[in-house]
Amino acid sequence: NAAGKSLSHDLRGKGISVALLHPGYVRTDMTWGSGEVEPEFAATGLVQRMDELTMDTSGSFWHAQGAELPW
Repeated sequence: NAAGKSLSHDLRGKGISVALLHPGYVRTDMTWGSGEVEPEFAATGLVQRMDELTMDTSGSFWHAQGAELPW
C-alpha cells in the first residue's frame, strides 16, 4: 500500500491515477475454499472500482464492494 500511495504521488503530474484495491476474502484454493465471496463477484467489484478511479481518488484504498478503507 505504501508503494502504491507513493506511486500515486509520483504519477500525478503525468495524469496517471493509481488504484489500491482489496478484493475481500475470496473463496479460492488459497483460502481453502473458506472465503466469503466468489472470485467472479470480487473481480466484478474490482473492475467497477477501476472504472470509477479518478485523479481525486488516486492513491486511496478501496474494497471491491466500494467502501473506502482506512490506511
